[in-house]
Amino acid sequence: MTATSMGTTLGGQPMRLPFGPQTLQALATLRPWRCAAQILTQWLVCAVVIVLAQRLKQWPVTIAAMLVIATRQHAMLVLMHDAAHCLLARNRRINDVVGNLLLAFPLTLSVARYRAHHFRHHRYLNGEGDPDVADSVIPATRGRFLALLLRDVSGLTTLATLRSANSFGLLGLFSRQSPGSLLDRALAVAFVAVVAALVAGFGVWREFVLYWLLPILLFMPAILRVRGIAEHGGRLGNPARTAARSLRVGWIERFLWAPCHINRHWEHHSCPAVPSYNLPALSRLLAAGDAHCAAANPTMGYFVGPRSLIHELYPAARTNPAPADGAEKGMHGPHGK
Repeated sequence: MTATSMGTTLGGQPMRLPFGPQTLQALATLRPWRCAAQILTQWLVCAVVIVLAQRLKQWPVTIAAMLVIATRQHAMLVLMHDAAHCLLARNRRINDVVGNLLLAFPLTLSVARYRAHHFRHHRYLNGEGDPDVADSVIPATRGRFLALLLRDVSGLTTLATLRSANSFGLLGLFSRQSPGSLLDRALAVAFVAVVAALVAGFGVWREFVLYWLLPILLFMPAILRVRGIAEHGGRLGNPARTAARSLRVGWIERFLWAPCHINRHWEHHSCPAVPSYNLPALSRLLAAGDAHCAAANPTMGYFVGPRSLIHELYPAARTNPAPADGAEKGMHGPHGK
């Protein structure tokens, strides 16, 4: 970076930000109403599409509703990632209670356990100690990449995804090595009991499986695979300024793959204290300070266009693509990285 300002690290590599500590402090300022709006939006969208699908009772509508719900569940995972960085509230207890009850527990995960996992990714980015490095290994060919996405949607890789998520699952709160607190465990028991009572009391087991569990099992693996590869795939040996991607996306891709500005992944690694709703502003500042960094040279979307992710990973002239070792493993993190 060009300007002298406060220093930070990206994957253990020192870097300098092109703005001063006051600007960083402003970007890192939390706005509870923005956070509440983000969380409420995801739940409202889920509720609306469930009501619509139940009224129409047409299988194409039901499948479309399941896909929409999976994208909102993905958004909840992204917001749970904010909770892992204490970006919902500065008070750790409030942050974790909100993050667990409204974001993590509904997806059978734990904020505290994910935090312990995810911080290792930041500390050892793209290195030997990075628990998510396998997520960034790209399949050997474009066709194999697309075939893996079809396998994800078919449910054939669901078990692998669930096994990989076990390192931050809700049940692990009750293990001896769990980083979770007594409050976390008490809330987890109460949450499961209340959900089970409500589902049984209203007799909506079928709807619960159809509109909540199946989106996680069928659509989420493909979403997480694309996200995980987009963030670091093909860049494992890059220097800090390009060790992760920044993607510029349209509204359709934002809805499908990149909720809550998770496409600004390099920016997040540069300043993890900045909440998701301030990442676009951070991106502009970083791009202005270094014309060669990832923020200044974003990948243009995921699958369409000559500067898209798929073209970057598999250019037409490429004859010896990267090996696929580890590419068929389940995605390790709800946020990816």
